[in-house]
Amino acid sequence: MNLRFVASCALACAVLVLCGCDSGRQPPGKVTVQVANAASGFGALSFQREQDENNRSEMAFKDAAAYFYDADTYDFYVVEQTFKLDDPGRTWTFAHTLEKDTHYVFVLTEVAGEIVPVVIPNPAPPAGSNAQILGLHAARGLPAMDLYLESPGVGIAGATPRATFNANEQIGPLTLPGGDYELFLTAAGNPADVLMTSQQFILPAGTTSTFVVVDENGTGTARISTLLLQGSGSTILFDRNAPSALSAINGATDRMPRDVAVNSQFSPPLFSATAFGEPTPYGQVPVGTLQINVTPVGNPGVLELDTQLTGVIGQRATMLFSGAAGTLLPMFAADDGRRFDREAKIRFMNVASQFIGIDFYVALPDGNPDQLFPIASLFSPGISSYSTLHPGDYDLYLRQGGTLTTLMGPTRFHVDAGGIYGILAIDGPDTSTASALYLDDFP
Repeated sequence: MNLRFVASCALACAVLVLCGCDSGRQPPGKVTVQVANAASGFGALSFQREQDENNRSEMAFKDAAAYFYDADTYDFYVVEQTFKLDDPGRTWTFAHTLEKDTHYVFVLTEVAGEIVPVVIPNPAPPAGSNAQILGLHAARGLPAMDLYLESPGVGIAGATPRATFNANEQIGPLTLPGGDYELFLTAAGNPADVLMTSQQFILPAGTTSTFVVVDENGTGTARISTLLLQGSGSTILFDRNAPSALSAINGATDRMPRDVAVNSQFSPPLFSATAFGEPTPYGQVPVGTLQINVTPVGNPGVLELDTQLTGVIGQRATMLFSGAAGTLLPMFAADDGRRFDREAKIRFMNVASQFIGIDFYVALPDGNPDQLFPIASLFSPGISSYSTLHPGDYDLYLRQGGTLTTLMGPTRFHVDAGGIYGILAIDGPDTSTASALYLDDFP
């Protein structure tokens, strides 16, 4: 036998086998998945496929992220983000088969404190000049709504709703001409009860858009907003008629009451005789650039503070002012009244002007603050962002900024799930100490 001939034939057969395998293998189809966080009762959620932690996304409320997968069946994981070392947070998992050449929207909704994913497969987009829409009512606890889509400036007088949907119910697909639109949401069957009127947006011809109605849950002055998901991008549609609101906290060193006015309107002022360290109720203010004035009570001729603020649609804000009489300084911060199901929110403020700055430490009961980083470091006047705490007891320490010199503490305080709390640092009874006022949901 010719061994060289046999070897050549074997090699040729191997090559043919390999080529045949390659030519018969079809690459898996591609799938796009857009994930949107509509769960207002959580600080943040993370999402991942299987154990693919390199592609994990942490999403705040109303965030969206896009993914590109091979067509297949996968397990997906949603993880509650917490800030306590011994509590990794709850995990929810669900399986879904992704069909090739299909776009999906996964909406992370909340029902009774649990994450319930809603999968919305997008059908093939329409041809020609038409656009296609889908929708989901993800505003927990709110009633059925009518959805209107009208050309800019037309309004809904005499119009017919495009659809009606209850909480957790989907609508669509619906086809309409591509172009510019405004979205209106009303109580079902009652066009006079308008829950939201959006700014103008476009529905491009030949595309599919998904509207997800979410409960603002006290984020600002609006009751609801809507996520508009198009392709791999997202836009938040706000209620353009939602007012702007302002609260004030008087931290003047002399602790005397002050009048707070908008655009020099002192008859009456927005807030009259604002007491030291007591947040005012919210007052509605115009949207746009405002002039904020602070004066001694009943004396508008003495402007101790004259500063600008931009009133934002749907936003609540707090103005904190401090300093010596006649030379007050302001600090503004947007307020977020959204309450979390299992955690508390807390914010720190400083008007202790006899110190360059204050470091706020929050420790577990009888813990050692020397082993911690400050939860907030603030000059006067200063307002921190919100921090999240598990329900329970904590010890508060105030230290001179950048040092280990304790100005106050430990002072025990308690927070509950769903609570929103504020701690205001003020000058103590002498030049070497500070004190604290406990605001908002503190008793």
